[in-house]
Amino acid sequence: MYHIKRREVFSSIQQKVNLTEVDLVHASTLFTDGGQAFLINKKYKIPYIVTVRNTDINGFLKKLPHTWNSGRSILLNAKRIIFVSQALMDKFMGHRAIRSILPIIKDRIDLIPNGIDNYYLDHISNQQHQGHRLLYVGDFSKNKNVRRLCEAIISIKEDRLFKDISLTLIGGGRDSDGIVQKIIKAHPDVFLYIGPIYSKDKLLEEYASHSVFAMPSITETFGLVYLEALTQNLPVVYTKGQGIDGLFNQSIGIGVNPKSIPDIKNAIISILSNQNDYSNKVIDFNNFRWSTIAQKYINRYKLII
Repeated sequence: MYHIKRREVFSSIQQKVNLTEVDLVHASTLFTDGGQAFLINKKYKIPYIVTVRNTDINGFLKKLPHTWNSGRSILLNAKRIIFVSQALMDKFMGHRAIRSILPIIKDRIDLIPNGIDNYYLDHISNQQHQGHRLLYVGDFSKNKNVRRLCEAIISIKEDRLFKDISLTLIGGGRDSDGIVQKIIKAHPDVFLYIGPIYSKDKLLEEYASHSVFAMPSITETFGLVYLEALTQNLPVVYTKGQGIDGLFNQSIGIGVNPKSIPDIKNAIISILSNQNDYSNKVIDFNNFRWSTIAQKYINRYKLII
């Protein structure tokens, strides 16, 4: 019901916002918010920019072809098109609904990654990690793929070189929590479940006391926890074509096929076998400071206005 919803929301906006006082609209998603920005532009001639996110590509472009024409119209009329990750940008550009208009819009496309809390940027560590302790931080949703990660760890433990491997899990909840909790209880020698941690000081201690961060999500817009782990020089197991894939070179970790347990397993073994090959020194973390990112947006707003 995309088109009906779009009209209803637009009507509501006009009732609640004095659009004659607005100079610029920033739509934080392509289809849902971008649909409103497009209608506002058509009626009130207010320019807009749009940010393309995971739900736009893995939801609308993948599953809802009846919205594609609207998506193309939104893109063709946007002043700037923002992506928060290289992986999403590459996937977007390769989609058959976008390729035909790419020559028209490509000069309006920007890559501006998300930022992370200044706390982590003010506590960057280059310390090299050793050992076979892995860390996961996040919820236990199907999308986060914790079950396959756990099964990969169990399989690795059968190798005598990694019989001391362990995975600490921080967070929990969501639709796969029951399955993951059963696996944890069945293998108390492999998994340590801590639950949510809200103290940044304690999270930093956990990052510092582990050797690898692993989160092979099915889909991921950006994945702030990857960056948090990287500030502490933990190599990361991430997802090919999602999140931080393409932002850095391979010295920060390995991208995997999230639906392949052998691929996840091999990536972990490879990192554990070559830990000195990974370093966060290739990353300019100032690019992920919110004040820097905010200034980039302000500069673009000013150019348009």
